[in-house]
Amino acid sequence: MDAQRIGRHEALLLLAHITGKNKLQLLLEENIPEEQARVFFNALERRVSGEPLQYILGEWDFYGLTFKVDKRALIPRPETELLVEEVLALNPLRVLDICTGSGCIAVSLAVFLKDAEITAVDISADALALARENAEWHGVAHRVRFVQSDLAGGLLREPGQGFDAIVSNPPYIPTGELHGLQTEVRDFEPHLALDGGVDGMDLYRKLLPQAKALLRPGGALFLEIGPGGVGELATAAGFGAVRIKKDYSGLDRVVIAFL
Repeated sequence: MDAQRIGRHEALLLLAHITGKNKLQLLLEENIPEEQARVFFNALERRVSGEPLQYILGEWDFYGLTFKVDKRALIPRPETELLVEEVLALNPLRVLDICTGSGCIAVSLAVFLKDAEITAVDISADALALARENAEWHGVAHRVRFVQSDLAGGLLREPGQGFDAIVSNPPYIPTGELHGLQTEVRDFEPHLALDGGVDGMDLYRKLLPQAKALLRPGGALFLEIGPGGVGELATAAGFGAVRIKKDYSGLDRVVIAFL
């Protein structure tokens, strides 16, 4: 990546973050303190190397909230907000977020579902630590339970589990396509949160029967999808009504399956 590709907008975002000033103030500014200028040019070098803007800033917005982000988890993306919208419409009391990553889904749900109990699981201890930091930052850590588990396998061994809604944005990039991803994704975001196996479907195959076992009657499963065929897998796993919601680009993005 060269400096020209960074663009004026990203450069202003970086400078605004470092100086604590808004864009208009920066445009009118004649002099930037030497220390802030040094930090700014260091940030520009990191961006030119391909490091995502979000990791350099250390934070990013998701569903109207600001989240801490770093290399421990994927960067929250706008299409994932669709999952939050759909779960909120159900107004569930007990929610399980599988592959929580930064915690953007679990924490958003805890913020907007005031009476809900949220359980957030991830196989990565580092990701869970980041998710817990975000829960604390938004004042909902007391209502989010964090569990380290390979998908929901750890919860299956606990008695009395039952959820009204299960939500997940699992890894779904086919292994063979990882090398062709953008530099920002391929070289900086955790592959554990990207690699979905040979056809991108490995995690769905494991997750669907687990979700069926953990959902209460009438509960719903909400999945972000990349590859096609997840809806068919949900039907084959024994879910009833299955529907697909498109994202802002018109691509199939969310599978909603009712038990």
